[in-house]
Amino acid sequence: MQGPHTELTIRSRYGWLRDLIPIYSLFQLVPNLAAIILILWLYDWQALVTKDTVLPLVVGWVLQFMARPSEMTVSHAEAAWVEAALDDQEFYEKSDTDGRWWRTGQDWWQRWPHQFVTLIPGDRVTLVAPRDVMEAIRNALELMEEQGDSWFQGDRPFALQPPEPAPLHWTAHVPAFAIGAASVLTAVWLIATRGLDGIVDWGLSAAALSQGRFETIFLHMFTHGGLLHLVMNLSVLAAIGGMLTVRLGPPPLAWLRFLLLFVFSALAGAALFLTLHPTGTVPMVGASGGIYGLVALLLRTRPEGGPVLAIRSRTIRRSGWALVKENAFLFLLLALMSWVGDATIGLAWEAHLGGFLFGLLVGPWFLPRETGAEGDGAAEPMPQSLSAAG
Repeated sequence: MQGPHTELTIRSRYGWLRDLIPIYSLFQLVPNLAAIILILWLYDWQALVTKDTVLPLVVGWVLQFMARPSEMTVSHAEAAWVEAALDDQEFYEKSDTDGRWWRTGQDWWQRWPHQFVTLIPGDRVTLVAPRDVMEAIRNALELMEEQGDSWFQGDRPFALQPPEPAPLHWTAHVPAFAIGAASVLTAVWLIATRGLDGIVDWGLSAAALSQGRFETIFLHMFTHGGLLHLVMNLSVLAAIGGMLTVRLGPPPLAWLRFLLLFVFSALAGAALFLTLHPTGTVPMVGASGGIYGLVALLLRTRPEGGPVLAIRSRTIRRSGWALVKENAFLFLLLALMSWVGDATIGLAWEAHLGGFLFGLLVGPWFLPRETGAEGDGAAEPMPQSLSAAG
């Protein structure tokens, strides 16, 4: 059984060099070759790397890379819990011939030979599974270790779905609504009065500051580069706004703390952006820096109150790594979209990082005093009695 500080580490089964071409059987190779030939045929056998062919090829590679074979060492108690959960959820069924767990309800052509779950006994048990499934299993095991319970939603194996929280009072949504309304009104006013050029005029850059346009330091955080950019940021803001507001104390002080954290996180993101681009001319717009600061503080606080999570805690480390991967993926996706669409679309990851670090390091100072002290973030040992939650 795991101790409270033992990490569950996921490893590649074949090594990262092998995973760069995530095809692990002839059965998987044949449809991949057929898809490539079809794509080339549809585009008159152009060179492989062109604007028309690269997007479907990249998407296909990403989907297969996400399910690459992986391993993780677990205790016998954890292994028993995983098997009980597999049996209880019925997303997988155990084969009588090889003892592996295979996805249920799939036709023969959907069953990739490497996408199974198996447990190899020893002093400790080696768990083998596709990477996306393995990460879901690890999250479930860690939740069991910390809270002694886990909840699964019904559409994916080991996908965690906490119980529905109590409905939030409308006052909890006021600061997020205010920021969202300001962003929408800004977009409408800019397009109506200045057209798309207004977005550039309100963007923050070293060149704008050298021209004396210091108002862009604040205006940029309510300006967005397009409808998709605006919708993405407002969706995140709506999802986290109420949850964070209730952790900031009673209104109206909670509203003030929320808005100040948003503004100062956005300013921290802007500061890092300008530091890394001291002579830049490309303007930056968007509320992402402020939103990342809100997300960081939300990660460090607990729904039930109490001390904030320590920065060295497992949750914060995982969240930081997830931030890196998310921004790397967005950067590559936007670069690809720019190449395909002949338009310049960038990602101000510097603002994301600056806002996140501010919320992570300084955010707890915005909390009510009784919840501002830092906890050790240590997890409780996994209980001796393990059972799969349905």
